[in-house]
Amino acid sequence: MSVTASAPIDLSSAVGSQEPLEAVLLITRTGAQLGAWTRNSVPVDVLSVMAATLVGSIETLMTALGAASPREVSLMIDGRRVFVSKVNAQVVLVIVAAGGMTEVALRAAMRQIVKSLPPFPSDAEGFRRAARDRRRS
Repeated sequence: MSVTASAPIDLSSAVGSQEPLEAVLLITRTGAQLGAWTRNSVPVDVLSVMAATLVGSIETLMTALGAASPREVSLMIDGRRVFVSKVNAQVVLVIVAAGGMTEVALRAAMRQIVKSLPPFPSDAEGFRRAARDRRRS
């Protein structure tokens, strides 16, 4: 099932300026951008594609080792925290924050952002809709 948004999702109200966040990306697992927010002007298209590549690489690494695909990933990279969380099977939330932000605060920010998102169709709904559309054609 492909997940698309007719209009980008505005993440600015969910992020809030008081948190030490640098970037928040809502992407599909293929790197399509559903919503983005950055504190500074940066090439968001590049961030989205590279975030999707990161997610795919981690997933491939873990499954090659016989582990399940992780639902969440937390990395410390050169003084920044990168937190990745699957919203559903197709949608991923990526947060980049200052390294001083605690893991607890980062997870709380992730939960707040996810709560503010519009509902996405579940995989089961998408499969039912696709089957219904095939029968009609």
